Amino acid sequence: PIGAMMAKGEAAEVFGPGDHASTYGGNPLACAAGLAVAEYLSEHDILENVRARGEQLAEGLADITSRYPSVLGEVRGWRLLRGV
Repeated sequence: PIGAMMAKGEAAEVFGPGDHASTYGGNPLACAAGLAVAEYLSEHDILENVRARGEQLAEGLADITSRYPSVLGEVRGWRLLRGV
């Protein structure tokens, strides 16, 4: 397992080094796997695909909600994190 946390402003001042950690965090295998995933995401422009799929999802959900307004409410969310 590996995790990361980023914060700025007041939230960043709350945590110090080691405050937010895990038992296995930082082991060489987890770090190598995390780096490989980060490099893949960066090199293959995954974020652009997430943006495009998020727009596609929003349009599809808006279409469905317009066809069934008595059953479905508004579409809310961001990119691929959507709710109806």
